[in-house]
Amino acid sequence: MTTSSHYRSGLLILILSILCTGCLPSSCRRIEPQAISPSDSLSRSIAANIIADTLSDPLILRETELKYPRTILFGPDNHMYVSDTETGRIFGFSSGATMSQSYQLPNIRFPYLAGWISDTLVVFDPDAHEFHFVVDSISVSTIRIEQVPLHSLQYVLAHESHLYHKAVTRDSIHVLQVVDYSGKQINEAILYGSSWAHAGLLRHHNDQLVSLSGFYPWALTWSKDLIHGPDTLRWMGFDSPMLRRTYAFDQGGGRGAPLITSSSVPVDDLWFVLNQRTGWIRIDVYDLNGHIQNILVEAAKHYHRQFNPTDLAVQLDEHGVYHIAVALIGSDPSIRIYHWNPTHSS
Repeated sequence: MTTSSHYRSGLLILILSILCTGCLPSSCRRIEPQAISPSDSLSRSIAANIIADTLSDPLILRETELKYPRTILFGPDNHMYVSDTETGRIFGFSSGATMSQSYQLPNIRFPYLAGWISDTLVVFDPDAHEFHFVVDSISVSTIRIEQVPLHSLQYVLAHESHLYHKAVTRDSIHVLQVVDYSGKQINEAILYGSSWAHAGLLRHHNDQLVSLSGFYPWALTWSKDLIHGPDTLRWMGFDSPMLRRTYAFDQGGGRGAPLITSSSVPVDDLWFVLNQRTGWIRIDVYDLNGHIQNILVEAAKHYHRQFNPTDLAVQLDEHGVYHIAVALIGSDPSIRIYHWNPTHSS
């Protein structure tokens, strides 16, 4: 999420620097690295013993105004909400997957859904660094985050009485802070290391703040007030053909780490982690300790370069069925909704 340009531009710069190598088949032959780290090798061996569950065909939602779905949430009313950072619109879909609302908030070009506070939707404006509290499609109050580093990627979360803001800079020092509803800062944590390690969404689970990484198979966790932490939550069993590029980058090669997971979300006692694939959906399911439990894949696997999932939301119903919504950008911007019943797993 960027502050002064299109929300997607910062992420696209990172992704394009990875995918667009500038080496054409007619001009050069790139030799792909094959080595991966010892921890990734262990994860790969664990994943090899998991029998994947095949997802049933999804319900696909396409709307004329849906151009670049960036964030997606289920609401307390069981409706699904999507923000689009190309049209600047926020969409609501009923439990029957029918679009129930579509609106824009004044002067917000790139809306980012930060979360729900009771029945209030919290929307972040990255240009103004402001949280908007939205009721019935109207912003009723705002809170501004002060002293945001210039040109930083911003990731935010609203949960209960806290608002979280992470600024990932181009340097090796990044800032994570929590404020209350008056805008007063409660605490701040300094994150060290490359921007690749810290670029990722924020989540909350079991009184912990979780800072995801889109480029490495781990997350960092703090107490919700940021006093205790960080601890590392590693996805044990995460496997990706891109891990060899991750390792090569860590060894000083390549232009950047590849995007391996654009979003993860906790539900009940499980974590659902998008495992990026070029053409199909794969979701890894982990327990709260980060140990893989299931792998969910689509039946049809076709290579498609313009297939880019950006976010997912998961909801558990009273029958024990998980409803999984995935936002997709590219040549076919859409929302895909899957249903998974663990009792019917392989």
